[in-house]
Amino acid sequence: MGNFFTGRSNRQEYWISVVILIVAALALAYFQMQAASAAITIMWVITWIRRLHDIGKPGWLSILPIVIVVGLVLLGFAIGGKAFENIIIGAETGGQISPNDPGFGLVALVIFGGLIFQFGFTIWLGMRKGDAGDNKFGAPPPKD
Repeated sequence: MGNFFTGRSNRQEYWISVVILIVAALALAYFQMQAASAAITIMWVITWIRRLHDIGKPGWLSILPIVIVVGLVLLGFAIGGKAFENIIIGAETGGQISPNDPGFGLVALVIFGGLIFQFGFTIWLGMRKGDAGDNKFGAPPPKD
C-alpha cells in the first residue's frame, strides 16, 4: 500500500483518476452504499498526494480540504446548535427536511462551502504544471 503514496502523477493521470473517482462515488451513492464512501475518500486523498508530489509539495497538504470541511461542520454546530443538529440527523435518518426548517440554510452553506473548497483544490492541482525535472519525490512522470 505504501507505493500508492509515493511517486508523482502527471495531469493526465490525475484527471483520469478524478473522473474514475467521481463515477465510482456517483455509483455508490445511487446504490446507497455510504459505507464504501470511505474507500473513495482514501483513494481521493491518495490521488491528491501523488499530484502534490508532482508539483513539489508535501502530501500532508492533502489533509487541508478535509480539515476545512471538518472545521465548517464544527462551526455549523457552534453557530446553529440544535437546529443544525436536527437537520443533520434528519438527513441521516431519511426524515422530512424542509428549506423552512431552522438551520437548513446553515447546513446548505456548510455543504456548499466544503464542496467549493474541495472542488477548488482538485481543480488547482489539475491545472498546475508539474516540476520539469527530478524533485524530492522522484523523477517526473512519463508525460504531462
